[in-house]
Amino acid sequence: MKKPGILLVDDDKNTADGLRKILIQDGYDTICVYTGNEALNLIETNHFDIVITDMKLPDISGFTIIEKVKKKDADIPIIMITAFSSLQTAIDAMKKGADDYLTKPVNIDELELILKKIWEKQLLIIQNRELRQQLDDKYGFSGLIGNTPEMQHVFKTITEVAPAAATVLIYGETGTGKELVAHAIHYNSERRDKPFVALHCASLSEGVLESELFGHEKGAFTGAVSERRGRFELADGGSLFLDEIGELNSHVQIKLLRVLETGCFERVGGETTLESDVRIIAATNKDLEEEIKEGRFREDLYYRLNVINLVLPTLRERREDIGLLTDNFLVKYAAKNKKDIKGFSPQCARILHNYDWPGNVRELENAVERAVVMARNEFIEPDNLPSNISQSIKKARKDTFRIPAGTTMKEVEKKVILDTLQTTNGSKSKAAKILGISTRKIEYKIKEWSNNNE
Repeated sequence: MKKPGILLVDDDKNTADGLRKILIQDGYDTICVYTGNEALNLIETNHFDIVITDMKLPDISGFTIIEKVKKKDADIPIIMITAFSSLQTAIDAMKKGADDYLTKPVNIDELELILKKIWEKQLLIIQNRELRQQLDDKYGFSGLIGNTPEMQHVFKTITEVAPAAATVLIYGETGTGKELVAHAIHYNSERRDKPFVALHCASLSEGVLESELFGHEKGAFTGAVSERRGRFELADGGSLFLDEIGELNSHVQIKLLRVLETGCFERVGGETTLESDVRIIAATNKDLEEEIKEGRFREDLYYRLNVINLVLPTLRERREDIGLLTDNFLVKYAAKNKKDIKGFSPQCARILHNYDWPGNVRELENAVERAVVMARNEFIEPDNLPSNISQSIKKARKDTFRIPAGTTMKEVEKKVILDTLQTTNGSKSKAAKILGISTRKIEYKIKEWSNNNE
């Protein structure tokens, strides 16, 4: 990364110009001004990575510079320079927000050392900010897509439950996004800076599952060649997501219930009692109340987990979101595969909208990714879709083009335009592109139908 941009403020022109020359030679992009007001004007309209300012200026004090800079961006570091070696002045400058302090005449080696130290710290701040943005993009609400009332309810519930400490039980079919919701709850809570640890219970045998959750001591069983921390220890202070919790066996259910009630557990083969502050977010595609009736799930554990429950809608229950999701996945995978694809053909869009999606959003994403890879033209065609989906074309044609005898051409036109708007999630420009007409014509027709209904 290139060196930072510096604003240097000093009313002593010879000193300022000399420092600027040295800083530029060191690779710093440096702008120099000689009054406080010049500095304030530049600060209002430009971004600087570091500000170096004299304490005494002809118009305003260096303290005013500090206040204005910190008000705009509290993370911008400031180095204060003064001709007076006063401890109190240094203390006052630090209280106002200065990051370091130098006296005149400026020791160049000392200044360069301070700049190096400050910039290394700034790089960490920038990297952490970028990482936080990546986490927000991946696990915040931007990872969940939907405009339907069903999804708006999900978003509202996440917002309400995230700040709490209570356990959350997420219900949903496979592929509805249960882990995405768990991530969103964690990263919108006060625990967001602590670990988020996930464990998929269905994929592990009984012995392995217990060790994964609680850890084990060296020699606890064959193959335990060293001590190992479990997920409860790894997630301490954060959140533990237990996916497919309905698959837990009765022995592990008992141990999990104890942790939920006391926060205490022992590693497999261990005698030392450990504690962990963990928020449990569990998920299942099973009816746990039915599992309780069948004797496969503990009722007391169910009530501990089901403090707050959240039911995720299937994709077939929110078909109006399909167009929004397919567009999002198309942009994602077209960029990933370096392909210039403009959209889906009308026939393909109808198939995607009418298909029942038993695998929900995950199946839709996989289908769009495959279609992008297989596409040879600027629009994705039915043949680019997985065969089980493309074979539903006959039903799509039958449902879409069944027009009763005696229907007028105006009625046919209205049905075709409205159905296409539905497949494009209401986008007139996309519908116009699919139908081969202008956006203005669609707007004109909608206005005409609205006037006729008045």
